[in-house]
Amino acid sequence: MKTTLLPLVFLILSLSQAFAQDKADTVIYTKSKIISVFGNDWTYKSKGDGKWVLLVEENEEVKIKDLPVRNRFTVGLDSELGINQVTPTDRMPVVKPWGSWFYAINMTGKTKISKNFHLYSSLGVNWYNFKLEDRNLIAAKTPNGVEWEEFAGPGTGTKSKISASYLNFTLVPTILTTNQKLRLGLGGYAGVRIGGRGKFVYEDENGDKQKQFEKSNMYAENFRYGARAEIGVSDVTLFFNYDLNNLFQENLGPEVQALSFGVLLR
Repeated sequence: MKTTLLPLVFLILSLSQAFAQDKADTVIYTKSKIISVFGNDWTYKSKGDGKWVLLVEENEEVKIKDLPVRNRFTVGLDSELGINQVTPTDRMPVVKPWGSWFYAINMTGKTKISKNFHLYSSLGVNWYNFKLEDRNLIAAKTPNGVEWEEFAGPGTGTKSKISASYLNFTLVPTILTTNQKLRLGLGGYAGVRIGGRGKFVYEDENGDKQKQFEKSNMYAENFRYGARAEIGVSDVTLFFNYDLNNLFQENLGPEVQALSFGVLLR
C-alpha cells in the first residue's frame, strides 16, 4: 500500500507545480497584509494622495503599479447659518438683515466623480426668518391674504417677524482645483413647507414684555425651488440661495422672492 501511495503523491506534486507555472496568478487584494501567491508577494495599499497602489515582488524585484481610483460615495451631516432677504423689497415692508436668520440641518452625500469634480447632495430642514424693520408693524393673516397692520397699543413694539420651515433637497455639482483648496459649485434645490408662523413682541404700559403669535402658515408657498451657488476656500464654504418662485401664495401676499446667503459648516 505504501509503495503504491508514494508514487501517486509524487505525481500529484509534479502536476501541481507544472500547472502553477502555466496558470495566471490570482490575487486577493487586502489593505492590511501581504498575500503570497506562487512565490510572489502582493501588497495592496493606499497612498498619501488618496490613490491606491499595487506592490508586486517578483524574484527580489519590486514592481509598482498604480490602480485606478473608483468612484466613492460618503455621507455625513452639516449645518448652514446665514441671513434672509427678499427681492424686490418695495413690494413689502423692509426686512431687517440682522435678525432675519437662515438655519439648516442636513444629511449630506458626496460622490467623487473624479479628483476635480464632485457631486454634493443633501436632505434636511431649513428655516426662513424675516424680521421687519418697522417694529410696530404686525403681519396679520386675513381671509384676503397677508396684511401689514400698525400696532395700536397700549405699549411699544420691539420685534415683528414671520417664519417658515421647509424639508429641502439640494444637488450641487462642484469643480475643484487639483489641491482641492478652491471649489465652485452651481446647482439647485426644491422643498416642501412643513411649518410657519408670525410673531410680534411688544412692551406693555408697565414695561413688561408680551408676545403674540399667529400660528399658521402665513400664506407662505407650500413648495419652493431655486438656484444655489457654493464657493469654497480651504475649509470655508459660502453659499447663496435664490428662490425662483414667490415667497407667498398667489394673490395672498406680495410678489417677492426669498434669497439667503451665509456659511456652510461641514
